[in-house]
Amino acid sequence: MKVFKGKIWAAIGSIMDHAGTASTKASSAAVPDRALLADIEAAIERCTGSGGRGNDDRHVHEILFLVSNAPGAITFLSRRITARLEAARAPAAALRSLLLVHRLLRAGDRYFEQDLRGLWASRDLRVDAPQCSCSPFAAGVDYVSAGAAAATGAFTFVQGYSAYLEERMQWVINQAGNLEPARPPPPHHDGKLQPLPSSSHDADAETLLFKLSMCQRLLDLAIQLMPDNNTSTSAAARSAFGIVLRESFKVYDAFTEGLDAMLLRSRSLAGLSKPLRVSAHEILRKACTQTPELKEFYQKCKRSNASKSLEYPLVRVVTPAQASTMEPVQLNREEDGLEEAEAEAGDDGGGAPFARKMETTVSTVWVEFDDETTSR
Repeated sequence: MKVFKGKIWAAIGSIMDHAGTASTKASSAAVPDRALLADIEAAIERCTGSGGRGNDDRHVHEILFLVSNAPGAITFLSRRITARLEAARAPAAALRSLLLVHRLLRAGDRYFEQDLRGLWASRDLRVDAPQCSCSPFAAGVDYVSAGAAAATGAFTFVQGYSAYLEERMQWVINQAGNLEPARPPPPHHDGKLQPLPSSSHDADAETLLFKLSMCQRLLDLAIQLMPDNNTSTSAAARSAFGIVLRESFKVYDAFTEGLDAMLLRSRSLAGLSKPLRVSAHEILRKACTQTPELKEFYQKCKRSNASKSLEYPLVRVVTPAQASTMEPVQLNREEDGLEEAEAEAGDDGGGAPFARKMETTVSTVWVEFDDETTSR
């Protein structure tokens, strides 16, 4: 117990030494007293320790209550969770810490969520720590007792959950209780600065296409997180997957709503810039592959005991025939390709005959023909 308290005070001292260097508003607030920080550390231990199941709402709300009493404490909270992730040598320990982040993100109010995402953006909170610390080849009792296959499966689940949380940090829960992308469309694409939309029509379409693309990315990560037989025995893994599954329902609802809006305005997409038309085409093409995968994913989940009681959305599979209704997008891409081909043909001389200047050379050397050659 003395050792544990010593670690607490050491962590508190470290946070107080660095409190003035954080880049967010939360981290620049006054540092709370040592007793409060010790209580937060103890609550984190109860949530993420070996005895914690990771799904006890009491401990999550206890942390939120403690942090609400001192705004600067959220920086301490974020750094302590990150330190636990970096120190984790087994998937179970890393998973409990990641699950705590996810539950805090969902249970906190709008201001807490905003501060937590700000600390993630500034790297005070890191949810990718298991990528480098929690290896399936690390030596430990868990790996010896569970076996190599179970250890590898657990590590794969933690990796997938970490990737999901990285993407999930870019979403917020709106007033209606639904998920929506938190940030505007990025100003850069493929490393190149993109011009500002030329009209409100372009701006609205860009926002819609960005939302659809974000939905597809998060759904992809959710589909890949299906736990195997070994992982599903973990209470923390079941809790984490249950949260991801329920969130995927809301993301899919947002995707279908945006897809309907795009299909309704498909004719007007012909007047958009080429990058936006290409983006719309890519989203539809991906939907043809992703929606059947999502339907199969939900069917597998329904067959499992842990997830059969949920109310699943009815997945509408997008077929290539339905995607082809976006004729303006496809035709404009074909026209652009034709124009490029014609331009290339003109550059290499494949256009009109005699496109290049012809030259005639007159030789000053006399050639003598014999009689036989002349007669021919």
